[in-house]
Amino acid sequence: MLTAALLFCAIYTLVLFSDLMIDHINPIELCDKVNFLIYPEFFGHVFLTITLLAKGHWLIALLNVPLVAYNVNRYRQKKHLLDNTRVFSVVGREQRICEVKMGFFLLTFFVYLYCFVMSMIKLESDTSIPEKLVP
Repeated sequence: MLTAALLFCAIYTLVLFSDLMIDHINPIELCDKVNFLIYPEFFGHVFLTITLLAKGHWLIALLNVPLVAYNVNRYRQKKHLLDNTRVFSVVGREQRICEVKMGFFLLTFFVYLYCFVMSMIKLESDTSIPEKLVP
């Protein structure tokens, strides 16, 4: 569910950027809305990665580490928030970053969904009645 929420945030941000490009939203509104989503996205993704590590899903958690490191690096360099006075000079780069994040979250969403379905199938096969006990 958390990955679906992160995917929604990325899609919503892309919609906001396209609205800015066709002049349906002004730069101040865009920056307010996008900056509002930055910290929940960061904390949600870090929480998801820590949860995966705690549950022992090492490979899937390892796939999340590069994006977490990228987000931490942007935060340390103070490049994580949009400035409404410079938004038009960085809109292309920020939109591309958002597209990559959306692709990553979409990919991980389907990987998590696949793992969930496979664990349900395994659980069903483990709990079924052995054929030796069926008369």
